[in-house]
Amino acid sequence: LTWSTTTIPPIHHLWAFLLLTVITVKYLIQRLPRPVYLVDYACFGPNSNYRINPDSWFEAARTCQFLDDDSISFLNNVYRRSGLGNETCLPSSAHHFPPIRSLNIARTEAELIIFTVIDDLFAKTSIKPNKIDILIVNCSLTTMIPSMTDMIINRYKLCSDIRNM
Repeated sequence: LTWSTTTIPPIHHLWAFLLLTVITVKYLIQRLPRPVYLVDYACFGPNSNYRINPDSWFEAARTCQFLDDDSISFLNNVYRRSGLGNETCLPSSAHHFPPIRSLNIARTEAELIIFTVIDDLFAKTSIKPNKIDILIVNCSLTTMIPSMTDMIINRYKLCSDIRNM
């Protein structure tokens, strides 16, 4: 018994077609617009004692020999090109030379910002903390124990089955 290639395609052609179909369907599904809902937002606005004068900060860094000239030049270029101005704020620990590095200070600053913003957001939206199902917190500057999500869950008494990241 012999098979003709014109009547039944070889199995590898079927597999290739199936794979191509799956990839195409997956690509098309991923391109579909997904709804994104913004209930409201809040932004932390520190008071004026967090503001820095960039020129005096760079001069103080140079005078205290906290950073070498190449680092100061690099930071100055980044600062100028980033569009930051005289309204720029730094944490209180960065106003000292050399900057104070302390987990307690970092935690206090994080709590000030996070809790102020969340309180403002709850006030604007009238959402009750127990209605929140998912909590996502991202910070690239510091990692704390307990985590920032744990701090928020404990402070606002969020649901025990909340998903956090």
